Amino acid sequence: MAALRSAPLRQQHESMRKCMAELKKHLNPFLLAQNAKEARQHLTMLFGELGKHLQQEAHDLYPALSAMDVPGVKATSERFGAEMKHILPRFAEFNRRWPDAAAIRANASQFLKEAEGMLTWLERRFTAENAELYPLLDKLDIDAMGIIASPESKASGM
Repeated sequence: MAALRSAPLRQQHESMRKCMAELKKHLNPFLLAQNAKEARQHLTMLFGELGKHLQQEAHDLYPALSAMDVPGVKATSERFGAEMKHILPRFAEFNRRWPDAAAIRANASQFLKEAEGMLTWLERRFTAENAELYPLLDKLDIDAMGIIASPESKASGM
């Protein structure tokens, strides 16, 4: 059986969760000054993976869902898309505000607060996408497999 189209997107979530877990190891208020360089490195890796993920969603997810003629699918897709468009400038600003270890060390408590907020938001988003958005994409594949798997039942009206 072929993998569903959401499989790579879900795998990317897991990869980003690993980056997030590594970053969280450095978000200790007592150790951040020592670990600021590593925190910035993990943040860079996370944003790199997030960028690739968003490109793939823009290419594979949103156009496919927009083309579906199923009540509620387009609205759900648009809601998720709008939410991401709203948050992306905030993530970009976060990334600019903390360009290196020195900036993180200079205001570690603010960095911690902002980083924890960003990571919490991402985790909620991944959970929502996996539970609500990606099943819509998978439905396209499942429906297509049904047509391919039993074309005679479609032709005979079964």
